[in-house]
Amino acid sequence: MKVAVGLRAATELYDKNYLQFLRQIGVTHVLGFKYDTDVLPSAKDGYWAEDDLKRLVAHFRENGLGFEAIENFPPRFWHKILMDLPGQEKQLENLKRTISNMGKAGIPIMGYNFSAGGVIGRYSAPVGRGGTMSVSFDPEGHPFVDDYIPRSMAWNTVVEPEATGTYPEISREEMKHRLYRFLENILPVCADAGVQLAAHPEDPPIPMLRHAGRVLISPEDYDELFRTFPTPYCTVEFCQGTFSEMGVDVYKTIDHFAREKRISYVHLRNVRGAIPKYDEMMIDDGDVDIPRTLKTYYDAGFDGCFIPDHYPALAGCQTSHATVAYAIGHIRGIMKALHLPIYGE
Repeated sequence: MKVAVGLRAATELYDKNYLQFLRQIGVTHVLGFKYDTDVLPSAKDGYWAEDDLKRLVAHFRENGLGFEAIENFPPRFWHKILMDLPGQEKQLENLKRTISNMGKAGIPIMGYNFSAGGVIGRYSAPVGRGGTMSVSFDPEGHPFVDDYIPRSMAWNTVVEPEATGTYPEISREEMKHRLYRFLENILPVCADAGVQLAAHPEDPPIPMLRHAGRVLISPEDYDELFRTFPTPYCTVEFCQGTFSEMGVDVYKTIDHFAREKRISYVHLRNVRGAIPKYDEMMIDDGDVDIPRTLKTYYDAGFDGCFIPDHYPALAGCQTSHATVAYAIGHIRGIMKALHLPIYGE
């Protein structure tokens, strides 16, 4: 099994000292996140070019790290697909081109979150052990703006600044129709390229936000997805925190999807509570028994990447180095104690 981190900022992924720090604490692989022109110049054209991707793969390899996946397209790459707008055909062709280029570059997984509204309603609070600043969701105690989505926005991001007005309500059934239409078109390209398309659940996992339906909010929604698209290139980006927020049996859910070979990689975080109110915690401080989850993944045959997710902020630390090292050390310590295999060792 692989120990990984997600890298977003160009200042991190091109910092050889930071990459050395990751190797020193036991990281073996990295995942990209929503790369724009500061990382991949070809993003200006609405897709990622083969040469750009190959250079990034080579860069990580030269620094002793495998490049496992990229997570999330920039919203402007596909907002017309998400919002069912004219021009979505061109965006779809660009996404197909991106997937093909990822396959040629040897990047095996593309994670995505098919959402009109995106991540909404969370706030930062000192909810963790010792007053650790982390993320919470509590619409009753900490209400947020839940208005209709402006036409200038998609996925909680401004994509067409000049657009005015708001979108009408989008039902869950309509959003599912858009998702399934997208998958019907792109999954054959994924199969040809050898790239898994891994779907992140909606976070928070509730049926409607900003008057827009949210499709993947339960294990049953994924079961339906996989029945409809049985290809092995249709998978789940298993965000353990979000599944915990659903209030489901996390261990049973892990076992179910891992045995079906549907998990591409795992966001490993801990949560206290579930919808309608939850707090994200340090990895060893929540409702989920992390050693039990790691053993469950292994016993069910999963051998992919674990990524510590949403690092809480620690007092006196100006960077995320401390929480990254804490989370990676915790994961590796459990794996060694349980005699679970670690990639490269």
